[in-house]
Order: sequence, then C-alpha cells, then structure tokens
Amino acid sequence: MPASNPTMRDVAARAGVGVGTVSRVVNKSASVSPETRARVEQAIAETGFHRNEVARMLRPGQSSSTIGLIIDDLENPFTSAVAAGAVQVAKSRDHVLLIGSTQRDQDTERELAREFVRRQVDGLLIVSSDRSPIDETTGISSVPVVYLDRAPAGGRYDRVLLDNHSGVKAALTRMLDAGHRRIAYIGGSPRAMTGATRLQSYKKLLSQRGVTPDPSLISMHNYSTDAAREATIALLRADDPPTAIFSDNNRMTLGAIQAVTTLGVEVDLAGFDDLELADLLPFEVDLIVYSPSDLGRRGAEQLFRRIDGDHGPVRTLRVPTRLDRRGRRFVGLLPT
Repeated sequence: MPASNPTMRDVAARAGVGVGTVSRVVNKSASVSPETRARVEQAIAETGFHRNEVARMLRPGQSSSTIGLIIDDLENPFTSAVAAGAVQVAKSRDHVLLIGSTQRDQDTERELAREFVRRQVDGLLIVSSDRSPIDETTGISSVPVVYLDRAPAGGRYDRVLLDNHSGVKAALTRMLDAGHRRIAYIGGSPRAMTGATRLQSYKKLLSQRGVTPDPSLISMHNYSTDAAREATIALLRADDPPTAIFSDNNRMTLGAIQAVTTLGVEVDLAGFDDLELADLLPFEVDLIVYSPSDLGRRGAEQLFRRIDGDHGPVRTLRVPTRLDRRGRRFVGLLPT
C-alpha cells in the first residue's frame, strides 16, 4: 500500500539504494546505471512518489505566492462571485489563486486539501461540503485556513459566514405577517452548515409565532434545480398545499419558480441568494441578498492576516444580508 505522502527516502528503501541515487534518477542525471535506474523507477511507481515541484524551487521560509480555494460547485454563480472577491485580494498581494471543486463530495474535499498542501500553498480558503472537519492527516494544520459560508463543527479555524438567521427571520416574518401559516421549506443538504442553520431558524421562527412546523412541508436533499422543481410540484399538488414557500439557496428558488410557473398557481415565494434577471419575473419573489464577492474578499483578507503572522484568537466574521422584493405583481399564469 503506497504511503499517503511518499518521500525519496521511501523510494530509496524500496529500491535498496541511497537517497542520493533516487535524486539523480528523479533529476535525470546520466551517472546512474541502467539497471539501477530501472529499479528506482519501479520503486517510484510502486510507492506513488511524486516530486514536489514547488518545494524543490523554494528555499526555507520562502513563499509559493499561491493560495488555494476549495469550493463545492463551479457552476453556481455564488461560487464564481466568491472566487472573484478572493482573486481581487490575492492579486493585490501578488499571489495566484488555485481553485479546486469538490462537487459536494467530502472525500474529494480531503484530497484537494492534501494536494494543495503538497503544492505548498501559503494558505487555504474552503467552502466546506460537510460539517465534519477535514482530516488532519491531509496536512491542513500546516497552513493558515479560513472557511467561507460553511464551516465544520468546532472552532479551530477562522470563518466568514453569512448572517443566515437574520435573513431567514426577515423573509418568514413578512410571510407570517401576511397571514401565511402553511409555509413550506425547500432545501438541499441538512449536513451543510448553511442548510442546517437555515432549517433550524425556519423551525424556530415558526414556533415563536405559534406555528408548529409541519414535517410534511419540509423537503430536503434537493441538490439541483430540477429536484427542487419536482419537490415543489409535489407539495403544491398535495391535498393541503402550502400557501408560501421558503427555499434555502438560489437553485432551490429557481426550482420553486419553475414549479409555480408550470402549475399556474399563486404562492408566496422567498429564498436565499440573488437571481439573475429576477426583476423580469412575472410575479414577486422575496430574495435574501448579500455580496458573495464580499464573502470571498473578507475571507482572503483574513487569510493574509494569518499568513503575515497574526496568531490572535480564532475569528468569526459575518456578512450582512437584506430582504429584497423582486419581480412584478402576480398577474396569473397558465399551465404550460
């Protein structure tokens, strides 16, 4: 079984040669016999050794002039805006931002963390796909880390988070004040910090207003717009459908909008994140908006504080949200 981070010493031990001989083979020196070279190359293949090109070029204490950003979904406009904010700060510090996508897979998240550390990035920004912390065997503890939007359990690392509770409170308060009592919730992963926090706030706020949360109105594990659309259609076709719907991110909101448009029903909608062309919607939608680029910018700024030697207490920074009514007054839609 190859070592997780095999070294030249591991290769030398397997090939039965000195570390210097392995170095000469790796650096393509001519002063190695063909037989020895073949034995070393076989040992390299068996151990999975890869030369760390960045480390080879760096002297002790020298910066690689790179930082890493681990995100869950490259296709989401939220992610691209976060990256844009981080790039702006990295560029001002003469650093390059390296980006890796997990596609919401925690194993991939760990492997990306390990790979970025192996490439000796000066620090890591992470939009976590899960509430469990990344395994320390990845070497993540050797570099400064700032979590963005979602953070694992525990308080070891800095984090820049949205003011999720205030956003949910603003949207649900308006719905409740308008007389709604059957308010559905369309969500994604209950394990992600944002999903868990927003769902908890939804339940808490309903209870505070004397409305018992109805499990039949809560639909989770919707990871695409299509899934959210089908979940919303199912809720709206139920015997006792909701009169309002809250969705916990932009893709969930798009799915809910598609469902309402398809069925041609009048339902109060609210959701987290802004939407492109939201002002062109044929009915009104309440959106909880904020600046995702500010999330990336503030995260990168905090990361460089740590890179520069700030060893102060762990910090939690919050990006404010606001409720913004978009679209036009409902004009009546026909089923498609």
